[in-house]
This record gives sequence, C-alpha cells and structure tokens, in this order.
Amino acid sequence: MDARQIVEILDEKGEVSLDTWKAVSVKKNKDGTVDLLYRNLHVGSDDDPVFLWIYANIVEEDWDVRVLERITFKREDLAWLLRYVVKKGEGL
Repeated sequence: MDARQIVEILDEKGEVSLDTWKAVSVKKNKDGTVDLLYRNLHVGSDDDPVFLWIYANIVEEDWDVRVLERITFKREDLAWLLRYVVKKGEGL
C-alpha cells in the first residue's frame, strides 16, 4: 500500500477530511505502522500553521488503515515539547 492509498483510505473512512487537512508527509515504519503529518487548510496561517499527526497501523490483508493515535498541534507546541523532553540518563 503506497502513501497516496493510505491517505485516501483515511479520508474515505472519515478519519481525516481532505477538505480540511492536506497531507504533507507520510513515513512508513518497519513494524507495519505509519506516521502521517497533515496541515490544516482553514485554521492557522503560513506563519503559524496547525498540524495533525496520526500514528496508524496498516492492515494489508484487509486493505485497511487503523488510527492508533492522533495529535493536533501548532509549531509553538512542538518547540515547547522539545524544550522539555528529558534527555537520556537525566531524571526529573
């Protein structure tokens, strides 16, 4: 299953409307999962976009994609999160 098919399946299932979200990146993982990044077409701006990250399982035998996790965020949220991620070996 290629990236375009994955995006289309999620749209057909009503998981992500392509009228609202534009797929900007799809990364297939070795374990049968996929990371998808979408950008909102109506909320946010070029300088301050709103993103949707989806982590999903690809079920090849059923020709299906099942959403496991989803997060909506802005660029500033990502910067905040990365600032506070604990480095390996450090405690809180």
